[in-house]
Amino acid sequence: MDRNLDSCLVRQCAPTLAGHKLGNLFCVDVADGVLFCNILARWNQALNPKGVAARVIAERCGRYFIYVYRNSALQNLGCSCEVRNFLKGFGYNCFDAESLLNFFQVRMTRSVCFPHEVGVFLGYPLDDVKDFITYGGKNYKLIGCWKVYNDVPNSMHIFEVYKKCQKILRERFELGETLEQLTVAS
Repeated sequence: MDRNLDSCLVRQCAPTLAGHKLGNLFCVDVADGVLFCNILARWNQALNPKGVAARVIAERCGRYFIYVYRNSALQNLGCSCEVRNFLKGFGYNCFDAESLLNFFQVRMTRSVCFPHEVGVFLGYPLDDVKDFITYGGKNYKLIGCWKVYNDVPNSMHIFEVYKKCQKILRERFELGETLEQLTVAS
């Protein structure tokens, strides 16, 4: 089970592990919550020295939503006036990394679906997140890791970088490299 969950972490979070993305969010179905807490602790033991953390952001009926993020990138996010103003509209009022995470966790737990600001926590361009909300997920110019409304050429480049990260890290993991070896330090 450990190796399968590690593989899932690498597959879902390669761009974050490689230092190209603020964060990734994925879910796992786990019957044994205690065992999963041990796995999460092991992940953090491997990732934290590199400036990366994994956190359960919500849980529903044995399905755990895991947010893997670069702490320094999250802290920088909270320093952006434009992002702060955007997040204030959803009730955020403290912008250090821990406060952002705590309120995001509250929003994730209370929401039936993903709260719209999730894109900001995943490192998506703020203009695309805003336009996704404005247009209800329609009228986008390109779809990849997110729905693109604005800078298509740059977004296409980012999608390719993410795809390459996923391929390379998956291959290295299959060859036996550890999470510590796969994760780039901040």
